Amino acid sequence: MRVVACSGFPVPVSRYWKEFTAVEVTETETRLPGAGTVRRWVRESPEGFVFTFRAPAAFAQAGFQLDEELGSLLSEVSALSETLRARAIVFAAGETFKHNRLTRSAVRRFIGALPDDFPTPVLDFPSWSMTQKLEVTADSRAAVAYDPLKDTRPKSQPLHYLTLTGPAGHRSRYDDGSIDKIFESIASIKRGEFMCVFRNIDMHANASTLWKRIKTIEPVEKPPKKTSSASA
Repeated sequence: MRVVACSGFPVPVSRYWKEFTAVEVTETETRLPGAGTVRRWVRESPEGFVFTFRAPAAFAQAGFQLDEELGSLLSEVSALSETLRARAIVFAAGETFKHNRLTRSAVRRFIGALPDDFPTPVLDFPSWSMTQKLEVTADSRAAVAYDPLKDTRPKSQPLHYLTLTGPAGHRSRYDDGSIDKIFESIASIKRGEFMCVFRNIDMHANASTLWKRIKTIEPVEKPPKKTSSASA
């Protein structure tokens, strides 16, 4: 899997299916989608389409300390990931979630408690340094989200998960020079999988530009549209 995607659907879903081969679902941060919505995504998306999604914010709000309530929520997340055949699940924590001995231990325990068949967990902790994130994910299946324009690229990852939130915040746009640098960083990933996710205000245009460039060095055959008689 080597894809470029948007975080959420910036254009109508039917159009999005035709332009990209992956998406990072965002509504899952506040609530998990209903069964009907999930069935429709699975039915209407092209064969081979890659889903990832952002885990409910409740995990970070609880400091990744699993209790009975969060354990039940984790089971729901696992069920959703199985239905979507999700490649990864992003666990994001805000700037207030600082690195220290207690948070480091909690995150390690949390990663260790995930089921064996769980998709690749991706840590998106903007207040932690790359060294701190790599330390907590060492010897695990977890990966770290990173920005190729700001962070040193991890040498070894189960999945390179590039998160692009805008050069100067969500409402900023990447210019051609920045897209060139992102492309060069991706082109230098010689082995393994990557998913490059744009999360800024102009993510549709920026992702489209980069995806076209990626396909010039690694042509991607458009998967055929599924024909299914499944009902919603």
